[in-house]
Amino acid sequence: MKLRKLAAIAFLFVTNSVSAQTLDELKNDGQNTENVTTYGMGYSLQRYSSLIQINKSTVKRLVPVWSLSLNNDLGEQAQPLIYNSVMYVTNVKWTVAVDVATGRQI
Repeated sequence: MKLRKLAAIAFLFVTNSVSAQTLDELKNDGQNTENVTTYGMGYSLQRYSSLIQINKSTVKRLVPVWSLSLNNDLGEQAQPLIYNSVMYVTNVKWTVAVDVATGRQI
């Protein structure tokens, strides 16, 4: 009996620490500049971001801060998704989670 209680507590701890986007976050994608949870930044597929820091006059100052090679001859074939500072990149071989701040594969 004691082992069952301990197992139940451990299960609750593990399941509560998992983070996934909510239905509201998916519906409102494109309005939240922190996360990109759907392809096309929203179900309307406009690929539009309301960020104002990058515009026609500032885009020339952008520089890469890190790069990551997935060693795939076919290249990446989909838009990355971002949730809670983790970028998810997919190709025909893998799905990779990347820390957006460092570029380190998780």
